[in-house]
This record gives sequence, structure tokens and C-alpha cells, in this order.
Amino acid sequence: MARQVIAGRPGAAKHQDYDPLFLDAIKTVGPSVLVRVMARMHEAAKYYKLARQWLGELDLHDKFYSKPTEHAEGKGFGSTEAARGSLSDWIVIKNGKIENYQVVTPTAWNIGPLDGQNVHGPMEQSFIGARIADPTDPVEMGPVARSFDSCLVCTVHTYDAKTGKELAGFQLGKALR
Repeated sequence: MARQVIAGRPGAAKHQDYDPLFLDAIKTVGPSVLVRVMARMHEAAKYYKLARQWLGELDLHDKFYSKPTEHAEGKGFGSTEAARGSLSDWIVIKNGKIENYQVVTPTAWNIGPLDGQNVHGPMEQSFIGARIADPTDPVEMGPVARSFDSCLVCTVHTYDAKTGKELAGFQLGKALR
């Protein structure tokens, strides 16, 4: 949703494919499960068209692989946008071996607990003030979590912040108890 909202701002960069639909949705109805899921579906259709275009531009007779140079020492960083959000990796190599490797996944960004300025992560913010019919069985939290991150479709657990007691666990299609 964030990529779609940013792409909807006036002056969006060419790679952002100016499209004000979701900026308008956020301004008129606000962020919601429905808006997040629609943004993901809308983006998928746009990238399908782009991928078809890029595949058509390939010349399969051109050289398509260059063996990378292997270094005995060095540091590296990579970052990309995945379907669920930003994915970043860091690596340190010494004496031809990995000394340190770190990855920050889209799930970590989406779930993100309080940051250094005590600001709740995006998913936590969406839970605050959510209407729950039965606090001992908060089934409403599952779809909210999954709207942020499809990797959370398997299992979602809810806890009482005051007692630490697990209120419920949900696995796709059934309650865990």
C-alpha cells in the first residue's frame, strides 16, 4: 500500500507509475484491510504488464550470465522491494568465509514493535482501537495481520498485554486451542 500511495503523489518518479487511486483511497476512507489487499492486487496487475514488456525486450541470443568475481574479504549490502515490502541484507566476508550476515525481512518491518521514539509499527497501529467482539477470542486480528503480510497466513497468536496470557491462536482455517 505504501508504494501505491507514494506513486499517487504529484511528481512521482517514472518508475513509480503515477497512479492516484490509493492516495485518494487513504484520504477518503483511510487505511484498512480492504485498501491494503486491493493495493497489493492492483500492484500485481501493473507489474504483470511490466514483466510481459521486459520479457519481450530480452534477446535470448545475447550473453545473459557473467560469473561474479569472488572476493576473499569485503562487505556487501543489498536491498529490494518484495511483494510484502522492503528486504535488506548485509554481509561481511573475511578470509573467504562469511563472518557476519544480517537480513531484515518485510515481515520485520511490517510487524515492527515500538521503535526508538516509542512509535508503534504499522501492524501494531492498526490493532490499536480495533473493534473486538469477544476479547477472549479476538478472531478479528487474523485478517488484519494477514493484510499486512501474507507470510502471516499460517498462524497468528494474540496475547493480553497486561497478563502476557495467550488469548487465542489461529491457524488458517481453524482455531488453535
